[in-house]
Amino acid sequence: MKPNWVLAAQNNKLSNMISGSLSINPITAQVLINRGVKNELEAEAFLNPKLFDLPSPNLMKDMDKAVERLDAALKGNQKVAIYGDYDVDGVTSTSLFYKFLTGLGMEVVTYNPDRIDEGYGINTGAIDKLHKLKTELIISCDCGITAYDEVEYAKTLGIDFIITDHHLPPLKVPLAVAVLNPNQKGCSYPDKDITGVGVIFNFAIAFRRYLRDNEYFKDDEPNLGEFLDLVALGTVADCASVKNTNRIFIKEGIKRMQQPKRVGVRALKEVSGIKGTVSSFDIGFKLGPRINAAGRLDDPGVAVELLIADDLKKAGQIAEKLNNENIKRQNIEKDILNEAAAIVDGSSEFQKLSAIVLGSSGWHQGVIGIVASRLCEMYGKPTFLIAIDKDGTGKGSGRSIDGVDLHRILTDNKDLFEAFGGHKMAAGITIKEEKIDLFRDVLSEQVSKLNLKNTGKKIEIDIKVDFDDINFELVNEIEQLSPYGIGNNEPVFLIQTANIKSQKVFKNKHLGITFSKDGNTYSGMWFNLREIVSLPEVVDIVFSLQINEWQGKKEIRFNIKDVYWQ
Repeated sequence: MKPNWVLAAQNNKLSNMISGSLSINPITAQVLINRGVKNELEAEAFLNPKLFDLPSPNLMKDMDKAVERLDAALKGNQKVAIYGDYDVDGVTSTSLFYKFLTGLGMEVVTYNPDRIDEGYGINTGAIDKLHKLKTELIISCDCGITAYDEVEYAKTLGIDFIITDHHLPPLKVPLAVAVLNPNQKGCSYPDKDITGVGVIFNFAIAFRRYLRDNEYFKDDEPNLGEFLDLVALGTVADCASVKNTNRIFIKEGIKRMQQPKRVGVRALKEVSGIKGTVSSFDIGFKLGPRINAAGRLDDPGVAVELLIADDLKKAGQIAEKLNNENIKRQNIEKDILNEAAAIVDGSSEFQKLSAIVLGSSGWHQGVIGIVASRLCEMYGKPTFLIAIDKDGTGKGSGRSIDGVDLHRILTDNKDLFEAFGGHKMAAGITIKEEKIDLFRDVLSEQVSKLNLKNTGKKIEIDIKVDFDDINFELVNEIEQLSPYGIGNNEPVFLIQTANIKSQKVFKNKHLGITFSKDGNTYSGMWFNLREIVSLPEVVDIVFSLQINEWQGKKEIRFNIKDVYWQ
């Protein structure tokens, strides 16, 4: 096997137990074990997640206070502002709670800050604007956990705050009426990996339950299941773990996106070219980027308009605008990626460093996070890209690799930054231009001290199989493990000594391969090769499985991840 191929430890005893109990293939059972399943009950829950399995929202710290304050706003006919982040998680959170509260008859305004002019989080200028609108309560979505001073400022204007967020809290948490964040100290909500839209959805569940218990609903009560499409959108697009609560959210949300009632989602599917079923891949790489394009290059409020729209024609016009913005974003990204890669490849000194830190006054702040992610994957190193403004202040976005905790490193070197925040794997910084070189040296030194081995991209393999193991029943069973994402990657298999019958190049970048065994043939496709290779007769292959349909005929296709031969 290649050095970067990592075969998961096999547990034949447990896989046979799960296989026998649930009447599934032992291969499927082993894949479940690799996802952390420890027994038959957990395997059943993984394969058949249910809404009834969601934790109670009342386990979240301060939920009672949040519900009480929102009830006062409802009874007092107070104007409520929903202040959401500019990314997909923030936009879907804002849209969800707007539709929920207006459905209760409340007067609601929304606010999503401009990424470039205002930056991330809550700012006093925005609070002033909302004060002029006679807002009495602000509910943050996917932001606010660091807004201590801003919440205090709002108090001087007579405005209350309910913070809903999921980012790691600082030592000094805002003294809001309520703070809903599963990651804050003392919160007993069991799943710490839910996103901002997951937190606000829990708030909606808790408030609906409170109103139901107090006999508020005379007719039909709100059907919160109709919001699960938004929860799925925000959760997948925020690159959250696809396990436990998030798995339920995404699976149930995707169900509702196949024939969507929400006209905004319907219009978004159309401009994204999604004609068949929607998958988590479609959300992450087609729908999500188009919503994000508004916040990256234009106004995130446009994306909120799309998701709360009731008119299909209007939704179609907004979706077309977002699609055009996304095309513009892709072109900007491509230029920055090429420029940054040329800098790294053209400098032997940069290549020796254990981290990549680059800055430029010509880079668009709205897309550097995506490019940082691409570079991190290309070079297998933690990467920060920094867009420098005319005053010499840089706004940077970073992505990391396994074993490197960006948030800890930034915290340990906080004097370098004007501001910073984020997680282990992704972070944002504000830094003066003259400190960028020092930050590059510090980050590289910190990563070097970790003594990481094989920091390049690893291919994790679930189980070794043979061609005889592959059939439609297995592929359909494996599909039950979707949706895929962080914590639940698409299952990957290994076949050793595969005989190649033929190979053909498509579009100068894809390689179609036909394998043979005992007179049977199996088709595979190796997509997006950097360099086309001619393979020998016998190879080892790593691949995932899918059912490909062409002209009414179905066949199993191997999606090749890598090939090895001696």
